[in-house]
Amino acid sequence: MSDLIALHAFLVADVGSATTHIWLVDAVDGETRLIGHAEAPSSIASTGDATHAIIEATRRIEEQTGRRLLNNDALITPKNAEGDGVDGILACSSAAGVMSLIVAAVAGDISARSAQRAVRATYTRIFQTITLDDAVRQDQVGVMADSGLTWIERQVQALLGVPADGVLIVGGIENGARDALVRLAHIVKLASLSVQFDSQGQQTRNFNRRPVIFAGNSQAREGVAAALADHADLTIVDNIRPTLDVERLDPVRREIVRVYNERVLTRFARTSGLQRLMRTPLYTSCDAAGVMTRFIAELTQCNVLALDVGSMNITAHLCSQGRYSPVVLGGVGSGYGIGAVLARRGVDAIRRWLPFPISERDLVHWLLNKMLRPHIPPLTREELLIEHAVAREALSCVLEALLDERPDAGYDRVFVGGGVLRHAPHPGLALLTVLDALQPTSRENIMALDVHLDSLGLMNACGALAFSEADAALTLFERDLMNNTPLATVVTTLGAGRAGEMAVEAELRVEGGATHTVRVAHGEIARLNLAPGRYGTLTLRPATGVQIGRNAPGAEVASELAAVRGSALGVVIDARGRPLRLPDEPQARQQALWSWLMALGVEREPLPYPALDSVEEAPAPVLLSVVGEPRGSQASLPRYDERQTMDASATSRIEDDLAKLRQTVEAPQKKRGLFRRN
Repeated sequence: MSDLIALHAFLVADVGSATTHIWLVDAVDGETRLIGHAEAPSSIASTGDATHAIIEATRRIEEQTGRRLLNNDALITPKNAEGDGVDGILACSSAAGVMSLIVAAVAGDISARSAQRAVRATYTRIFQTITLDDAVRQDQVGVMADSGLTWIERQVQALLGVPADGVLIVGGIENGARDALVRLAHIVKLASLSVQFDSQGQQTRNFNRRPVIFAGNSQAREGVAAALADHADLTIVDNIRPTLDVERLDPVRREIVRVYNERVLTRFARTSGLQRLMRTPLYTSCDAAGVMTRFIAELTQCNVLALDVGSMNITAHLCSQGRYSPVVLGGVGSGYGIGAVLARRGVDAIRRWLPFPISERDLVHWLLNKMLRPHIPPLTREELLIEHAVAREALSCVLEALLDERPDAGYDRVFVGGGVLRHAPHPGLALLTVLDALQPTSRENIMALDVHLDSLGLMNACGALAFSEADAALTLFERDLMNNTPLATVVTTLGAGRAGEMAVEAELRVEGGATHTVRVAHGEIARLNLAPGRYGTLTLRPATGVQIGRNAPGAEVASELAAVRGSALGVVIDARGRPLRLPDEPQARQQALWSWLMALGVEREPLPYPALDSVEEAPAPVLLSVVGEPRGSQASLPRYDERQTMDASATSRIEDDLAKLRQTVEAPQKKRGLFRRN
């Protein structure tokens, strides 16, 4: 039985890379309820100690509630008879850092692609990808002859300089390739070599033991284990691709999460001071959000998508059709992770969402400053709009990764969080940012999509609580999270039409109130007010050729009586088309962006900015490339069918290369280096 069963008061902490959140929860009328919430800039980057920010946020809760929680900056525990203090502190974090991995695969477009999906289970990043079909392709085009190095030599040389935390070896369907996987294991072994020289110039060779996860053809396990014996901490899991049409990600994901928690998160808990504060283990924020996504889907019998835009990481968790898919992009975010967004999407992708003119140089300067100081909030409307433009592209990155795994994913409810969205001065801006990135079609639904804005960050709080106290997490979810998060009920029209022509007429009959009607044209977005706590009945009359959800084009659609629940924005009708296409002409795009802000109540006055083409461009600063998708991602990896084997000449050449390198490592000659260098 949990040690926390008898406890009543908790501090729940979510330590982020830019911001630390603290929630005070306690028993109220026999239920665990939210008492107070505060946040403070994280102290990790400046001091390496997470406790400073926790104490600062706790002090702010003291001011809010009048409840004494600290005594000389020390937490009062347990809770005393006067009601001061708490019984314990629970925590999750996304600030432990990103775990770097090497992927060694047989084929680039099959096993390597599956590996990319698997490593997104937690805060990881692929530093390098090597595939054997790449060796065949380069041999055919003569790349290796031109470089003077064999493919094996180049791979080992490249991997020697990669400070990776672990290796994932994948490939080979069951009863398929075996020798190729053993070759990959030998490359991994050779790449773990560390060569050093003492003061007398004598060479010493050591092997850097790293965790290696093997998720390939089970018939190659013995060969792989023999190749890596005494040189790696090997873990064997089920084949990630047992057949060409079956992908088995969960076993690999569980092992990657275990390695991350043991090697990265545990170290962070110890060095950041969190370990001495807590009576329970530290969890990752993505695990907390993931467990809540699955819980909500099971409890509500809905398909649920949870999105979170963090400073350094961005996550998507989908529980749909009984299947759970996590996507965590480590190092990609709206603050510290802006560099990765720029590397993936480009400056122009961000600038297209801005209704005001700005040079590429000025925009890049702002983005670089935001990377350096992510905790500073936007001070002007222009800075706010830039921040949300970055959030759109960051969300697009994680949604692309999700759709790569789940192209037919459906969802009924969307929960969105993250500092950019939580701190939006108007709920309409948060919703517009999410809709522009998500572009829901409602094709998966009969009629509408429920969107929730987690303005208090309670998804992670409930998740952190759930690991130790499920009942407390349930009541906090039902009483506080669900009552405080409804943002909008969104209806999307499907079907093309000319701009300005009517797409749909929407009628909302409010229970105990008036009936409101709005006509929405193609290319527009509109809303019908339905305040929180109220209920209404919605009727939609689309134009000929316009479809609502899975209904026939042109068919009138009505909700059940009083089935639409009130929210911050009520009912939003999105008739802007799918996929969403911004006008090519600058002035038309500028007017469209501003009209959407006005339609959702974010802005009330006419466009105050000059034309978009009124700014003179200056050369943009040169940006250093940020590590994002691995070298040789699916966009550029050669196609290869794992049912085929490499030609005999390529196989013979690789065996010869391995034999030569193995001799160099195991019986070194008196020379300085692996690759015949003086």
